[in-house]
Amino acid sequence: MRRGTIVTLGFLSGLNGLLGCSGGSSDTSSSAGAAGLGEAGNGAGGSGTSGAAGIAGGGTASGGGAGGAGAGSGGSTFTPGTTAMMNKGWLYTMGNQILVSNGGAAAGTRWMGRGVNMDDLFFCGYNYMLMTQGAEGLLKAEVDGLFSAWKPNFVRMSLSMNSFPVKTSWLTDEAKYKTPMTNLIKGIGAHPNTYVLVSLRSDVTMIGNDPGNPEATGIPSDATNTPDKTLYPTGTDAVYIAMVDSFASDPFVLFGLTNEAGGNAGTEDKTRAAMSHAVSTIRTEEDKLGVPHHLVSVQGLGYTGNISMYGKQPLTQDNVVYELHGYPPGTASYTFDNIPVILGEYGNLDGNSAATFFQDLETKQISNLAWDFDPYSNCSPDLLDITQDATKLNSNDWGKLVQAYLIKHALP
Repeated sequence: MRRGTIVTLGFLSGLNGLLGCSGGSSDTSSSAGAAGLGEAGNGAGGSGTSGAAGIAGGGTASGGGAGGAGAGSGGSTFTPGTTAMMNKGWLYTMGNQILVSNGGAAAGTRWMGRGVNMDDLFFCGYNYMLMTQGAEGLLKAEVDGLFSAWKPNFVRMSLSMNSFPVKTSWLTDEAKYKTPMTNLIKGIGAHPNTYVLVSLRSDVTMIGNDPGNPEATGIPSDATNTPDKTLYPTGTDAVYIAMVDSFASDPFVLFGLTNEAGGNAGTEDKTRAAMSHAVSTIRTEEDKLGVPHHLVSVQGLGYTGNISMYGKQPLTQDNVVYELHGYPPGTASYTFDNIPVILGEYGNLDGNSAATFFQDLETKQISNLAWDFDPYSNCSPDLLDITQDATKLNSNDWGKLVQAYLIKHALP
């Protein structure tokens, strides 16, 4: 969580078992390798996703013919988003890995995202009334400075629509919020080989916020538990559907369902049910539009510092990744043999611990996003000096560590 003044898939052919992360795991089940069609599972596969036939291991979306035979035993089944695997540049999951499609039936290449968190038009609270002139241009200047001097290939953009006195909505505030944020996100995605985690940080439709920190700890609602049946008859579902519509054909977009669901007040059953329902809502809209399944990032317990419940029992939908936050995160908290993990936020590392931490991420190929790239507000641990100037992006000590790491691993 923010630490500061304002807290704010494809027809598989000839795939052999993909290697898991190196290193130990905590509270995980084994995902033994796969052979032929499909990956680790228990016998025959279920129905394919998105109308594909011959996918082993049990797809979960509607459509599709009968699955092929799965090989291996133990662990959970993960079927890649059918058309994501077949469309070049789209991300998909296999076992505990994230891959980028090469546009064919063969397995794609391993993908690892390295980057930072950025704030939306609210600038982490500086523009809390959305009154700053030219805010879209200022945020674009930040993005330009980030890519020219830091060289990331992954950015998390938080949509803080219910975090400050002025409330916005993806459903209604097009000129004030939706249009400029869509432009900015698509602008980030225009950078070669770059992906954007678009996170619904806070929304008026969310429920179950931690009473001790209600700002960005909401859990998605649905028609059965919406906070207002008149204003939001389907709860947060309508927001996710609208976000899919905005980025339906954009392979560089990943959807983050929320920020830190329930804070310390969330329970496993309620969190799992809400995450599963929200993923299914997104999948239904993607299938309706006939577009590939985007990666969807789900959150865990304890300010999403604990995702072990998913290691024991992953969600059944395809192309799900599991998002961990840690300041700093313990090694075991992000090391799993059977689920793909991304570090959605991390911080509070010094020069000695950072070197060991970064090496471990590289060994295990864990995609990661440092907190927080914003020169306007103190939302520590800040990567930049607070200059309140989009053209003065001065790295502080924490920022220099992350900047050096990103530059070292920048793509040619």
